[in-house]
Amino acid sequence: MDNATPSKASAWPDLRQIYAIMFRYWPLLVSGLLATLLYAIFSGISVTLVIPLFDYVFKPASGQLVYTDLGGFLGALGAAWSSFWQSAGGVFSLEGLAPLWEEVQKIMLATDSLALLYALCLFVVVVILLKNIFFYLQRVLFIKLRGNTIRDLREKMFARYMGQSLEFFHQNRVGDAMVRMVNDAEIVSESFIKSLLEGILDIFTILVFMRVALLLSPRLFLYGLLVVPFFTLFVGWLGKKIKKNSQRIQAHLSTMFSTVEEALNSMKIVKAFRREDSEHRDFSRVNSAYVSFWKRAQYYSSLSVPLSELNTVFTAVIVIILGGRMILAPGSGFSLGDFTAFLFAIFSLLHPLKNLTQIYSDVKKALVSLNRVFFVLNREATVKEDPDALAKDGFSSGIEFDRVSFSYSENRPVLRDVSLTVRKGEKIAIVGASGGGKTTLVNLFNRMYDVSSGAIRVDGTDIRQLRLADLRRLFGVVTQDSVLFTRSIRANIAYGSLEELDDAQIRAVARIAHAEAFILQFPAQYDEVLQTKGANLSGGQKQRLCIARAIVGDPPVLIFDEATSALDTESEQLVQEAIDAATQNRTVIIIAHRLSTVLKADRIVVLEEGRIVGQGSHEELLRSCPRYRKLHAAQYQE
Repeated sequence: MDNATPSKASAWPDLRQIYAIMFRYWPLLVSGLLATLLYAIFSGISVTLVIPLFDYVFKPASGQLVYTDLGGFLGALGAAWSSFWQSAGGVFSLEGLAPLWEEVQKIMLATDSLALLYALCLFVVVVILLKNIFFYLQRVLFIKLRGNTIRDLREKMFARYMGQSLEFFHQNRVGDAMVRMVNDAEIVSESFIKSLLEGILDIFTILVFMRVALLLSPRLFLYGLLVVPFFTLFVGWLGKKIKKNSQRIQAHLSTMFSTVEEALNSMKIVKAFRREDSEHRDFSRVNSAYVSFWKRAQYYSSLSVPLSELNTVFTAVIVIILGGRMILAPGSGFSLGDFTAFLFAIFSLLHPLKNLTQIYSDVKKALVSLNRVFFVLNREATVKEDPDALAKDGFSSGIEFDRVSFSYSENRPVLRDVSLTVRKGEKIAIVGASGGGKTTLVNLFNRMYDVSSGAIRVDGTDIRQLRLADLRRLFGVVTQDSVLFTRSIRANIAYGSLEELDDAQIRAVARIAHAEAFILQFPAQYDEVLQTKGANLSGGQKQRLCIARAIVGDPPVLIFDEATSALDTESEQLVQEAIDAATQNRTVIIIAHRLSTVLKADRIVVLEEGRIVGQGSHEELLRSCPRYRKLHAAQYQE
């Protein structure tokens, strides 16, 4: 797997794809941003309410009181607002609101302190209530947005995995795929979607409180920013360290998943060869390496908290010293209420600033996961369908291999210059030693791989010019490994067709495959759910279900890839009977080690080291093909 750390230049195109998925749900995004803005505004308003609390309630001005109760005060405020609205025409800039603020100050000076205290408490409750309503609303909207985005991202990843050729899965581990789809996709969601949305909230909040602080005292605000550059340098250093360790963490996590997946899937072999302790040691080694890098990353992440705390303390000390001097200076015009509101604004800035630094660290870490996710999403399948691919409804004449060569890697050919014709209705058997290329040959029929050179034609048309779905519909495949799903027997059989199948069709193919007798012995019969890998079935029963699955879509060509090689004699006989019943009136391609299973073939093809060294009937090959005679002598001990 390519786990290289992405550069800034390479990360942006991938991020655009993530955000393109997110922008599909733009109504949620727009609504969430509006709720975020309103939350930030009401947060700023809540801070400014301390000014009248300190300057007009706890330090009332001398003079004649005009408004002695809450109703009178609220009425005066309403009249002032109405007059301002009519004269100003709805000016909402802070400078335009100055006349309104001057009028409100006059009203507060003429209001009884207790009535003003009640009014301010009422305003605080209303503002905090609205602030939290919009906070919850933006959270709900962004949760929906993030959930929809991560769901679509995982579905896109799964679809990309489904579109890869067999070559991809031979080169990449299943455990690694699980980490990428679950863990890496979650990290991308947390860091590039959740963090973005929360970052927008923090930015809005910072802008509002900056505006409040600048209005109260621009000079004091600038002094308070002196500590920020030093803090930024530490954050940048931490980000580099976290990113480096995160790359190692994800690589070791993939290895750990793959180790667990491989050991648990091979438990029969593990126990048979008494390798439990060995597997445990291997897992312990991988697990310890993962935890070592995880700890290191956590150590660096933990530094952000004390650094942020120190930044807060230094900022507070500077602001309090300078602000206190301004209050005590004669004729400064900077009141206790102004200073208290300024402190609230500054300290309200520090938390979102700390969040932004944490987001920066998270994004550094998530760049590794972003790269791993888009390793899958940006990977094109090696077997591609031609944009102008032709439809193919049936099979009329035959399949031709024309000087076909194939290799999994350069300079290591598996098939060499293979020419072979399979006529419609013919039963062809392919025999040869292990590693001779037999399975590779049959995997080329339905384009599990593409040929390295030469061509394969179905009814005279190159299979690369046909629609993949139409081509593969022509073939039913039964492999040596009886792959079944943890679903009902009915669902496993129906898996072989994309059409809706009724009960009669399922039962018919089960009878042809000699499977109905044992199916009816289960309590739920066709609705019996199979255990993992069909563990509640014998080898022969599993293989007969696979035969039923292969023929349920009525394919004109059947491929049997060593379908009986792993069975005992009795099971092999039952499966062979099922094969004989299933292959009536069909073109058949059989791979077999045991020559006894291919004697009924119309033609036997002998493959050795990727080349065809003989073709013909059993008797003809005994006379003309030394390699076939050797295989026959070895099996029959002649």
